[in-house]
Amino acid sequence: MSDESQHVDDMEKETRYTIIQMEDDEDNENASSIFADAKIELSRMYAEFRQWIKNNVNAQETTQRLEKLKTDTALLLETTKQKVAAFNQRENVKNGKEKLNEMTGKVTNAFSDGVDELMKKDYVVKTMDTITDTVSAIREDERVKKNVKKLKKGTLKAAEKAFEGLQRVLDTKDEDD
Repeated sequence: MSDESQHVDDMEKETRYTIIQMEDDEDNENASSIFADAKIELSRMYAEFRQWIKNNVNAQETTQRLEKLKTDTALLLETTKQKVAAFNQRENVKNGKEKLNEMTGKVTNAFSDGVDELMKKDYVVKTMDTITDTVSAIREDERVKKNVKKLKKGTLKAAEKAFEGLQRVLDTKDEDD
């Protein structure tokens, strides 16, 4: 691949990356068609340039065409930015964002109010207290503590036995070699 061809590929990749970054930075998913159109146009421009360069070897004309491609690329990026800005300035887009924020706040408040209202009910408070007391009682029960200690000891013994068995297997292999 020639240096010039590599340069063209790098330019296209850099521009495509810039468009993707613009798309990631945009908080309005409805503007995605603008970015898709920009990517298509970018691919078309560079494909046309590559096709042209295959049939032409005039260095001066190639340099001029490459400069035009750079200018067209910059223009494509600027046009894309302007289209997105114009799209976001449309009244229905602004209203949609405001309504979404408003609805999100209402849902959050309603959920919070519902939880608060639920926690005011005597039977919920009693249930929560009963659960808390039961968990505390289980945690403090001497039988539970004793069995947890036994379980820990048993687990440690099983792990020691497994380790010893593994060690014997590994030691045997060393002796065979």
